[in-house]
Amino acid sequence: SDLVVHVTYEEIYQIMVFLITATALGIITSKLGMPALVGEIITGFLLGPPLADFVPYPKALVLVGEIGLIMLLLEAGVELDVAQLRETGARALGIGLTGTILPLAVGMGLALASSSSMGIKSALAVGASFSPTSLGVAASALKQGKMLDTPVGQLIVSSCVIDDVLALILLSMFQVLVEVDP
Repeated sequence: SDLVVHVTYEEIYQIMVFLITATALGIITSKLGMPALVGEIITGFLLGPPLADFVPYPKALVLVGEIGLIMLLLEAGVELDVAQLRETGARALGIGLTGTILPLAVGMGLALASSSSMGIKSALAVGASFSPTSLGVAASALKQGKMLDTPVGQLIVSSCVIDDVLALILLSMFQVLVEVDP
């Protein structure tokens, strides 16, 4: 079945105002020495469903944002310097493992300490929610700061990739654990 959506001029104006506001706040925050991403996140929070609910079709904008994030990740992968990755590989692995295991353990500990009735599966799920990083955010901030091609930038990107892969493995494990007979 075809999905037909009738968009009004008012909704188009709302989307335009939202995008212009996000761009303007991004410029303002970058002038203040922060990544433009901070202003864009603030705009999404203020004008999106959490507060003002100003933006029509937020799921459609989220989809467009996810497509943009995929493109940003592809760009970060293309710009990844393999020679620098060889130099930073062990450190990136250590940072990536720490960035996954430490939040997982702390989250599990907090979950178990806060509720005596919480099972280990639930505590593991709470802990895993603290583990993922966002390569998209890191890559965007590093690119805007012109640090993506530096050894430190490559170390951060590499460790984020490792951390994200480990988080995806955890997510896959949870999909199996919620089954009646894993």
